[in-house]
Amino acid sequence: MRCGFPSALLFLSLFLVNSGLHAQVTISGRVVDETGAAVSGARVELRGETGTILTVASSDLAGNFNLDIAEGGNLEVRAERLGFYLFRNKQQFSQGSSQLTIVLNHLQEFSDSIDVRVSSTAIDPQQTSEHKELDNAEIENIPYPAARDYRNALPMLNGVVPDNAGQAHFNGGDTNQTNYTLDGFNISDPVTGTLETRLNIDSIQSMDLESSRYSAENGRGSAGVLDIKSKMGDDRLRFGSTNFFPGLSSQSGLHVNKWNPQIEVSGPLAKGRAWFHEGLDNFYSNDVISGLPRGENSTTSLNSSSLSRFQVNLTPANILTASLLVNRADVSHNGLNFLNPVETTTNQFGMLYISSIRDQAYFAGGALLDLGFADTRGMQRASPQGNSLYEITVNGSLGNYFVNTDRHWYRQQGQANLFLPTVHFLGTHQIKFGIDTEREAFHELVERHPYEVLRADNSVSRYVQFVGSPFLTGTNFEAAQYVQDRWTPREGLMVEAGVRMEWNEIVRDLELGPRIAAAWAPGFLRNTKLSAGWGMYYDAITLQPISSRADQASLATFYPPGSSPLGPVMTSFAVNSRDIEAPLYRNTSLGIEHKLPSAFYLKAGYIHRSGSRGFAFLPSNPVAALSETGTVVYSLDNTRRDRYDAFEISLRHTFGGKYEWFAGYTRSSARSNAALNYSLESPIFGLQNPGPYAWDAPNRFHMWGWAPVPNRALPRLLRFLTNETTAAYLIEYHTGFPFSIVDQNEALVGTPNSARLPAYFNINLDFERKFPFLHYMWAWRFGFNNITNSGNPNNVNNVLGSPLFLTYGRGQARAFNVRLKFLGRR
Repeated sequence: MRCGFPSALLFLSLFLVNSGLHAQVTISGRVVDETGAAVSGARVELRGETGTILTVASSDLAGNFNLDIAEGGNLEVRAERLGFYLFRNKQQFSQGSSQLTIVLNHLQEFSDSIDVRVSSTAIDPQQTSEHKELDNAEIENIPYPAARDYRNALPMLNGVVPDNAGQAHFNGGDTNQTNYTLDGFNISDPVTGTLETRLNIDSIQSMDLESSRYSAENGRGSAGVLDIKSKMGDDRLRFGSTNFFPGLSSQSGLHVNKWNPQIEVSGPLAKGRAWFHEGLDNFYSNDVISGLPRGENSTTSLNSSSLSRFQVNLTPANILTASLLVNRADVSHNGLNFLNPVETTTNQFGMLYISSIRDQAYFAGGALLDLGFADTRGMQRASPQGNSLYEITVNGSLGNYFVNTDRHWYRQQGQANLFLPTVHFLGTHQIKFGIDTEREAFHELVERHPYEVLRADNSVSRYVQFVGSPFLTGTNFEAAQYVQDRWTPREGLMVEAGVRMEWNEIVRDLELGPRIAAAWAPGFLRNTKLSAGWGMYYDAITLQPISSRADQASLATFYPPGSSPLGPVMTSFAVNSRDIEAPLYRNTSLGIEHKLPSAFYLKAGYIHRSGSRGFAFLPSNPVAALSETGTVVYSLDNTRRDRYDAFEISLRHTFGGKYEWFAGYTRSSARSNAALNYSLESPIFGLQNPGPYAWDAPNRFHMWGWAPVPNRALPRLLRFLTNETTAAYLIEYHTGFPFSIVDQNEALVGTPNSARLPAYFNINLDFERKFPFLHYMWAWRFGFNNITNSGNPNNVNNVLGSPLFLTYGRGQARAFNVRLKFLGRR
C-alpha cells in the first residue's frame, strides 16, 4: 500500500517542532456544563488588560485544558463553544500553577438575563476533522421545510443533499454509508442502514457532523459521522410547548393539515446531583397531492416520539446517564402521488425502542473512562390496500401493491473508551483507545402476489409471480477496537494519527483502517487554520442485501406482440459471504479557515472519496436477462467503484450576540461504475453501467439566517408592531436530480440516470415575535414556504412512449405556516 500523502503530513509535523519558551505561569483547568459533564472543543482564551489575546487553548475530551503565559496579572478568561453562552470573567493570576474550572451554560431559547451573548463561530486549531454543527437555536430558527423534523434540518449543512424521498445523503454517499448516533450510540436501522429515528427537536442540543478527517474512534461509515447530542435538565424546572394549535389548509377544502404539539419538561431530581429531561413529540399530517381526484388525494400520518433522559452524579467525578427513546409511526396511503393512486399505496405501522446507559469516570491527572450499553428493538409493517392484481402501466400504476411485509429487528451495542492523561514527549500527546461491539438480528415475513406490466395499448407485456419461502432472517456480530494519538508538537500544530481494526461474522476478515490528519495555525497567517487528512474507512454491512440470498424468486412470463409467450424466466439473488469483502473507501481532504474583518468566518475545503470493493448485484447470465429466456441469478460481488469529489466554501457571521447569517456553495460529482440498483421488486432490464447517482447535484447554493426586523423606518407610534420581532429566511438552489429512462417493457434506454429533473429553487420566509402574557413568555411565528411557488418536481413519468412521458409531479406548493410556542416564566 502506498501512503505518500500521510508520510508528507508526518514529515511536515516533525519539521515544525520546536522547544518554545518556558512560561512562568501555568493554568490547568477543566470546562464543564451546568451538570458537571465535560465540554470538549471549547476555546479558552486569556486576555490582557487591553483585550489583547495572550494565549489560547482548546478543551480535550475530558474537558481539560492548559494555558501557559510569561507573566501573571489581572487577566480576563473567555471561553466559548457553539451551542453555549459566552463565558467571561476577570481573575488575578500569579506566578506558578493555578487551577481553574469554567462552567459553560447551554443556550436556552428564553434566557433569564438580557445581558448574555451567544458563543460565536471560532477557529479551533486543535480540530483536525472537517467538523460542521447545527446547534439548537439554528435547528429551531431556520425555516426549512417541515421544520419540526430534525432530519429536514440536515441539508442546512454543506455537503448534505436530500433526495426526492427526503432522505439525506452525506458527501455523495448512499443513506446507509453514514454513521448515525444519538449521544454516541448507533441509531441507524440495522436492516437498511438508514436514519428513521424521530426526535422532538426541542430535545436536541446539537447535531455534529464530521464529514472527513474523522478519527479512528469512528467507524461504520465512509461518508461521515452524524452525532445527535440531546439535552439534559439543570437545577431549574423548565417547561415548554410548541404548536398546540392545529394548522388549517384550504387546499381541496378546509381541513386540519398539520398538528405538531410538542412538550419539553426538564429540571432537577436532586439539586446539584440528579436531573431529568423529557421531550414529547406528536405529529399529525394530512397532505393533499396535486393531480388526483378530490377524496382520493391525501395521505395521513400520525407519528409520536418520547425521549426520556436522566443523569445522576454519583460523585463529582463519576457521572451516570440513562435514556429511553420510544417511536410510534402510523401512515396511511404511503407512496401516494400523481403516478400512484390510492389503491396502489400501502399503510405502514412501526414501533421503535432504544434504551441506553452510560457511566463516565474522571480520574486525577485528566484520565476518563467511558462505558456504555444500548439496546434497540423495533418493528414495521407495510400492508397494501388489498389483493387485487397490481398493474404497471405507461401512465402509472393500478390495483393493489403486491408486497406485504412484517419486519422485526434487534441490536445490542457495548462500548468502552479510555482517555489517558496527557503525555509529554516532544510536545504533548492525548492518547485514547477503546472497543465497540454490536450484535444485530432481524426476522421478516414478506408476502408477494402477482403483478403485470402493460403496454400503451393495454396489452400485457409481462406477468410476474413469486415462489419460495416468505420468511427472511439475518444476523451479524461486529467488533472493533482503535487507538489514536492527538499530538501537539508545538503551539498551533495538531497531528492526529490512529488505526481502527474491525471484524464481522459475515465477511470474517480483519479490516485495518489507518488514519492521519493535521491542523496548523501558522503564526505568520493570523486567524487562519490549514487542515489536511487521509484515511481508510469501511462501510457497515447492513442485513438487507445479505439476507436476499434466502429471498423468494420471481417467475416472469413475457408476451411479445404477435408471438407466443416466452418463459417463465426465473430471477433470484445469491450471496456467498465467503466471496465478498467489506466495502473500502480512501478519503483525502484539504481545508482552510480564516477569520475576516467584522467577525466573518470563511471556510473552504476539498473532499475526495474513492470507493472500491462496493457491493453490486450482477446477472450471472446477462443474455438471459435481456433476451427474456433462461434463468437469471444476480450475485452479490465487490465490483462497484464509487468516486465523489467536492469543493465547498461557506461564509458565516454571528452578530448582535444572538443572530446568525450563513451562505454556502458546493460543487460536487457523485458517480459510480454500477449505477443500477437491481431488486426483486423493482427489476430493471439492462446491463450494469456507470453513471451519476440519483442524488447527484453538481451545483448547490443555500443561504439562511435570522435577524431583528428594523423598526426605525416606522412612525414612533407604530414601532411596537416590530418590537422583539425577528425575520428568518432560507434560500436554496441545486441542480435537478438525475433519473433513468425505460421503455414500455421496463428495459433501460440509454445509460443509467441519463436525464435530469428541472432545477430546485426554494425561498422560505418566517417572522417570529416574542411577547409576555400572564407572566409567561410566548413566541408567535408565521411565514411562507416556497414563496415563489416553484414547481420543484420530485417525480416524473420516465416511460418512453407514454403519452405522459416527461410529465413531472410537483413538490410542495406555496404554503402558509404558523406556530405558537410557550417559552416559560418571564
